[in-house]
Parts: sequence; structure tokens; C-alpha cells
Amino acid sequence: MTTYTEQAIAILKSKGFRITRPRKLVLDLLDQSNIALSAYEIKDALDVAGEKIDTVSVYRILECLDEQGLIHRVMSSGKVKKCLLEAESDCQLHQKDHCHHLLICQQCNRIEETHCTGISAMVKKLEKQINFQIQSHHLEFMGLCQNCR
Repeated sequence: MTTYTEQAIAILKSKGFRITRPRKLVLDLLDQSNIALSAYEIKDALDVAGEKIDTVSVYRILECLDEQGLIHRVMSSGKVKKCLLEAESDCQLHQKDHCHHLLICQQCNRIEETHCTGISAMVKKLEKQINFQIQSHHLEFMGLCQNCR
């Protein structure tokens, strides 16, 4: 089974991106994290590990990963989470309407991603109703996960 880092690197290489040491370090950190992280948390964690990367570079790396669909931005917190890239995942890059729907536990801060085909249909209906071409959307559901209920 390949790791998130390996999958992300393969995707970036296929799109012509160089795999720099800082980029790989950020990917590795996201791969190991089960929670969403801010750019400053990423920088701090890398500093603690003895890897000095400036904050601007972390922001640029995250922007690249976001543009390539390799992370999810958690709009309510300003943090990011790795996107599940496995073939059996509900969230896959090959999907026409690659999802950004997140389930956020307000107690333990666990974040799960989900793909909701009904929401995609709702977006299409909304486009017709208001004559507006929606190019992207972000949807976050707040509540309690199974472990915290």
C-alpha cells in the first residue's frame, strides 16, 4: 500500500512539479497527522524536527497542494488536512466533482471527508435556478463523531 506522500509525489511529478525537500517534508508531516494543521503548526513541527523552513515557503507549498487537490482547506479553522487519495476512498482526484465536504467533530477536532452525490445534484439545481456557474464550493458539517457522542 502506498502512502499519501508517495501518491501525492507521483501526482505532482505527473503534472511537472519538482519534488523539493521542503515540499516532501510538508507532505510527510501531513501524511503522519490525523488532525488538520495550520501553516504555523506545520512550520513549528518541522522546526522541532530540526528542519528549518520559513513560513512563506510553507504557505506556498500548501497553496500548490491545494491547487492540485491534494489537501482540503478547513474553512472554519484556516487549517489544512491531507486528502484521501486511495482508490477505495470516497474522495478521489479522478472524480469530476472532487469533493471538499468535511465532517468536523467539535469535541476531539477529528475531521473526516465525505463525498455526497446529493450535494452535487443540489449545486447543479442551484446553478439553473439562479443562472450562476458555480466553479467550486466548500461544505463543512459540525457535530460530534461516533467516539464523542
